[in-house]
Amino acid sequence: MNFTFLGTGCPVPSPLRAGPAHLVAAEDALVLIDCGSGVSQRLVSAGRRGADLDALIVTHYHSDHVVDFYQLLVSSWHQGRARPFVVHAPQPVIAHMRRTLETYADERELRIAHEKRPSIAGLEVEFHESLPGKAIEIGGLDMLPFEVDHRPVVPAFGLVLREGGTRIVFSGDTGLVPSLAEAAQGAELFVCEVFVDREMVPTQGVRSPETIAAVRSYHLTPRQIGTLAAEAQVKALALTHLVPPNADRAALVAELRERYGGPVIVGEDLMTIDPSARSVAFKDLYLAY
Repeated sequence: MNFTFLGTGCPVPSPLRAGPAHLVAAEDALVLIDCGSGVSQRLVSAGRRGADLDALIVTHYHSDHVVDFYQLLVSSWHQGRARPFVVHAPQPVIAHMRRTLETYADERELRIAHEKRPSIAGLEVEFHESLPGKAIEIGGLDMLPFEVDHRPVVPAFGLVLREGGTRIVFSGDTGLVPSLAEAAQGAELFVCEVFVDREMVPTQGVRSPETIAAVRSYHLTPRQIGTLAAEAQVKALALTHLVPPNADRAALVAELRERYGGPVIVGEDLMTIDPSARSVAFKDLYLAY
């Protein structure tokens, strides 16, 4: 089971970090987690196609995690997808996606009539509501949503991903919550969002002290992550959804090192981690940890 960072960013635009999106490639399953801005392009850059996805799992209803859903659907159809697109998501996300499909219904009708593609099945969407503790199984890949705390966004989910004896825990967007600490226990790889609070300062016309406090309240700081990873004895820690996206990587790792002594990987777009081989591949770099 490989885990690829397609988009490690946040709502703040960045030329280096696309919107939140991650790809899980198991022996007989290909699953996308979230569909942030630029995901279709990042899939192609990773040597993958939306046409080949077995499912999309959306963790919660925030725009940066769902914004490219329709583009992903249409581009997958353009790549030859001939089976319905499967989505597992919280009910608010499903409602939003249904509205999106309704809004673009006339656009799809124009494409279907004019483009004469072999199949229209790839434009159909099959929705399944994500619920805590309700497993999603595709081939030998087992994915278990667990509820996290991203209030006022409710519900919001993290994921436990299992294939064979390998377990990856994906935090989703969350503050510190017991369910995450419990899920992370002993994980081969813990992929966690991060709010680098020391770099977030009040800026006239952009963010006030109240803004920073509000955003911090439903994300995890490096100190919290380091403590959690150490107490959960995770085998390796990887960071994604960096706020801000241009955070100082060296300083971030140094801060985590104060609490967690295991391998720390700052996720970059198109980086792939194989937790079984304990390896990281990124551009021309391949290393073991």
